[in-house]
Amino acid sequence: MASNDQRRVGDMKQSIVDGIVAARVQSKTLSNPSQTRQYLQQYVKNVPVEDLQGRSEAIMARVALEHLEFGAVRRRGQALLRIFNPTEKEHGYVSAFTFVEMVNDDMAFLVDSVSAAINRHNLAVHITVHPIISVTRNSKGRLTSIAKPGDKGAKSESYIRFGIERETDPVQLNILQHEINKVLRDVRVAVRDWQKMRKRMLETRDLLENGPKNVDPLLRSESKALLTWLEDEHFTFLGYREYKLSNKGKHVYLHSVAGSGLGVLSRDERGSGSVELTTEMKRLTRSRDWLILTKANSRSTVHRTAFLDYVGVKVYDKKGNAVGERRFIGLLTSIAYNESPKNIPLLRHKIQKVFERANVNESGHRGKALSHIIETYPREELFQSTVQDLARTTIGILNLQDRQRVKFFLRRDAFRRFFSCLVFVPREKYTTSIRRQTEALLKAAFDGVSVDSAVQISESALARVHIIVRTAEGVRPRISIQDIENRIVNLVITWSDRLQNALLSEFGREEGERLFKSYGRIFPAGFQADTLPSEACSDIRRLDKMLTENAQRTVDLYVPINSEPGSLHFCVYSMGQPISLSDALPIMENMGVSVYSERPYEAKLESGQSFWIQDFELVVDAGKSVDFEAVDARFEECFLAVLGGEAENDGLNRLVFNGGLDWRQTSLLRCYAKHIQQLGLPFSQAYMEDVLVSHASLVPLLVEQFELQFDPAVS
Repeated sequence: MASNDQRRVGDMKQSIVDGIVAARVQSKTLSNPSQTRQYLQQYVKNVPVEDLQGRSEAIMARVALEHLEFGAVRRRGQALLRIFNPTEKEHGYVSAFTFVEMVNDDMAFLVDSVSAAINRHNLAVHITVHPIISVTRNSKGRLTSIAKPGDKGAKSESYIRFGIERETDPVQLNILQHEINKVLRDVRVAVRDWQKMRKRMLETRDLLENGPKNVDPLLRSESKALLTWLEDEHFTFLGYREYKLSNKGKHVYLHSVAGSGLGVLSRDERGSGSVELTTEMKRLTRSRDWLILTKANSRSTVHRTAFLDYVGVKVYDKKGNAVGERRFIGLLTSIAYNESPKNIPLLRHKIQKVFERANVNESGHRGKALSHIIETYPREELFQSTVQDLARTTIGILNLQDRQRVKFFLRRDAFRRFFSCLVFVPREKYTTSIRRQTEALLKAAFDGVSVDSAVQISESALARVHIIVRTAEGVRPRISIQDIENRIVNLVITWSDRLQNALLSEFGREEGERLFKSYGRIFPAGFQADTLPSEACSDIRRLDKMLTENAQRTVDLYVPINSEPGSLHFCVYSMGQPISLSDALPIMENMGVSVYSERPYEAKLESGQSFWIQDFELVVDAGKSVDFEAVDARFEECFLAVLGGEAENDGLNRLVFNGGLDWRQTSLLRCYAKHIQQLGLPFSQAYMEDVLVSHASLVPLLVEQFELQFDPAVS
């Protein structure tokens, strides 16, 4: 079935390509129609079928030929670039996209470098067309013919067309064009000097024969082997420069060697000049090794947008004194990331030292667990960490043993430019929101200027977040690892966790665990956002009681913490279906309260049954204080009595709040009112209700008089 689908897609694409090639369009550059057809065939050959479907074949042919006209005159080494929004008048078509078109010598990294530059401007790339066209040009750079790959005198050229998110602001388009031109220059010099930089790496390796006195011979051989390994397709070389050390009194300076730069460091203005060494840099010059492996403080403009990998090789004289540095910047290749660290020079040396410090058998259970931790450890951290840092962190991770807890590990960059943080969080509690909150917390804690992160979620019970916090030069924040870890714990701990603690505190361990197991995870997000876990304990107790007693509905009047005078909340708990507003609001309003809002929450029990909590916000005579203890039970009983049909729903129920009566006592007054109406006295019930409520302080005396006369319990 899959092969049939692929065949149909292939047939569909070939039909579209044939239509484009056969379109009646003429080229201003190619006079021979067969040459035009050959060019069109090469131009659209590798375009995905979904980018061809639904478009006019004649317009697509015209677009391809306009791209050719744009590159009709170009000298070798020249990059042509234009960014435009097509119009019917100028281009013969309109589009929802802005287009970026380039013609360049064929070289590596063009497409990914330019698309990364576009993404840095928050513009999405929707269409990518990248044919490699073999052409011949005359001495003035004018295109003379389309050739076949390998033809004598033919050169392969890169024609790139991006359809990007539409941008019409001329200022933004100019900024984007400037950025892409810079990227194209960086790509060109990096590709131009690539072989030279590889050669410099091997030459630098041979300089390691000189070094600090009494150094470990194994460290020398591993360092040399690492440089050989990097040169062998494990490092994308982007820049190189040599530096010399000099002393002026107590000050130490690092000077760039004029003319030594290659790649993106070949231009004198980029990283050149003299720099006075900081305390950290001086310490590195005195360290008894050759290599400085870290991250540069700038992002790559070539290949992918990542902070550049920095490989510094200290140069020693024959007396063992550090006299300079050879610096390589670039990016580790995908091969380097996929290779086992136990097979990588220098890393295998570090790993051996870590196992010695951990005092574990590599073939034992803990040894295998430690090996797995190292294999999955962030690759940059393996290169950049000292043996001490690596042992401290990996052994700390080993001791976690998949325990469901938060753990925080920290490493400071050798140049004091960034903090590398490893945060372990229980996998079931990890969310994107937790990551963002943790990033903000760490950025604030370290006075950071930027944050980058990478997440690893595997079969482990813990999710790992690797966060790099970059700091401004000279920043020395005072930090406490334990304090930061506790603050992350507070971010990670969920509402359910706090509810569990509240239930254990309120009801004891056995009963609290039972209630949490039954009801701890049934509440929706809205309820959790509006309700404190300590407040939810009473809701759970009420729910549990309703299920035990098979009750369908119950209510609760309460005063929220820090509420305004006269403000109350009234919760209605219902099994199955919530109470309708048309039923609830008239009852409460006839009891003398104004209903300001309702917040309904549906909780799903394990049985699948719905449990509703409807929280009504009530206000009593705006600003009037309420004797909650006196009115609480009377209000709840009256509401249920009216809802159940045991009492009538009229204005006399206001006396529950204002007159201190219960619902049975209001029924007594209601009976009197109806008898008065039957006697024909000219008073409506509404009038009598208002009079009684207006003289609410006298009403209890009337009820008391009745009870003294007719209550058999009164002697």
